[in-house]
Amino acid sequence: MRLLPRTTTAIISTLAGLAACNGSEPDDTFLPDTGTGVEPGTADLQVGEIADMVSEDSGVWAQILNPGTYIVILASSAEEQGTLYGYGEQAKSAARVDPATPRPARPMPSATPAPPLQVGDTREFTVYNGTQMTTIEAEVMQLSDNVVVWVDQTTPNEIGDIDMDTIDGVLTDFESIVIPREERIFGEISDVDDDGRLAVLLSYTVNMYGAQAYVTWCDIGVTDGCWSNNGGEIIYLSIPDPDDSYSSVDAIVETVAHELNHLIYAYHKYVLQGSTSASENVYVTEGWSAMAQDLTGYNNGNQYVWAAAMDMSDFYGSDDYSIQAVSLNDILRGSSYYDYDRDGSLRGAAYLFLRYLFEQAGSMSVEADGTLVDQGGMTWIQDWFDTPEEGVEAVEATTGMDLWEAALDWYTALVVTGRGINDDPVYNYEDRVEDPLTGYEFGIDPYDTIHGWLELTGPKVQLLEEADGEVRAGGVDYLQVTLDEGLFELAVDSGAAPMARLLRIE
Repeated sequence: MRLLPRTTTAIISTLAGLAACNGSEPDDTFLPDTGTGVEPGTADLQVGEIADMVSEDSGVWAQILNPGTYIVILASSAEEQGTLYGYGEQAKSAARVDPATPRPARPMPSATPAPPLQVGDTREFTVYNGTQMTTIEAEVMQLSDNVVVWVDQTTPNEIGDIDMDTIDGVLTDFESIVIPREERIFGEISDVDDDGRLAVLLSYTVNMYGAQAYVTWCDIGVTDGCWSNNGGEIIYLSIPDPDDSYSSVDAIVETVAHELNHLIYAYHKYVLQGSTSASENVYVTEGWSAMAQDLTGYNNGNQYVWAAAMDMSDFYGSDDYSIQAVSLNDILRGSSYYDYDRDGSLRGAAYLFLRYLFEQAGSMSVEADGTLVDQGGMTWIQDWFDTPEEGVEAVEATTGMDLWEAALDWYTALVVTGRGINDDPVYNYEDRVEDPLTGYEFGIDPYDTIHGWLELTGPKVQLLEEADGEVRAGGVDYLQVTLDEGLFELAVDSGAAPMARLLRIE
């Protein structure tokens, strides 16, 4: 995390010649000549093949030439946040706004210049303990060429003695793997206090806050709206609890990799641009930090987050943990947008979207000694970090694609990957590859079994006749339907600005 300054039945017909969504025969006079000899809206598909549907004000349609089982990829390119549009029998209902939870105000820590350091040195830090800002004294417990470990000497620690063997293991991997990889992939790390080191501050105030760790951009110069700052590259880390699975060496390293990326992002996106304020959507930055967990080789806890953006609705008992909760508007637009109920799925989707764009840019490869080799993906990442554009504009500036063109390809890839019926790289994520240094796998597998118990089944797909009949603005629904030869049409509220594809699966 980072702290910032301030049941329906669809309208379907499967008999050739029945009326289209607008009550008349589909009018092909407005349709462009594709140059392929195939009329737009004609779905002459074998298993695994994909065709675009025609979008009109009242819905989407296609002529089906081959009977079979299909998934309708129904996406919205409407730009609102939190709006749900009807389809099928609900197509004529008013759009419904699903209010987001206001983003909680989060206070910012405070500032003292860092002097040359030795083990045993002390200094004050201003930190947040979950209810208020407080000043603590911390002591240097570990010191290396690249990292200094501070330990809070003021706040009573209810966990017990800190396991310094664990901290030593974290420090070793952080220095030897995470730091060089993050600089290689994302760009140079700042050094605003000129001490040449990243600071890790272990404090029970972070446990009191209810976090594993956090950073504040105030510390490195993004100061608008800050209460104060501590003047340096600082990761505020909770005291490891030996009874908590998040307290293993690898789990803590994954956490600090995540937090370090927040600092790198702020340095390149704002500080180097001469800006003291930030307006990026929080889910963009969380998506990038999840990419850091993945690309530095610690893609473990991250799996549970992106799984929530596909389908963990049965596990949690809510569709807020599924693709139905995802919207690119809620990820890319609005610096203050935050939704408590959908937080996990929005974080996971941000990672999945960025991972998809990274792979489409060329991705990277890993050699037997753990060396990462840019194949275009790293260059694309650095373009994003170093461009002043944010959100939607950053997508379009760095990919050269319209957002909704990229979105429809991404939504298609989410439901195609792992089915084994289509090998087009535009519609598939890369196969996972093991990192020879860490043993974890890069990337995603929508049908993986995580840690032997969480069986993933890809993104949530609804039978059309059982669907809830609402698609989120900027989001997608996957609707399974069995079709005969003839006209297939689906009414959709015009405000949804629908775009749709058909994927034949049987």
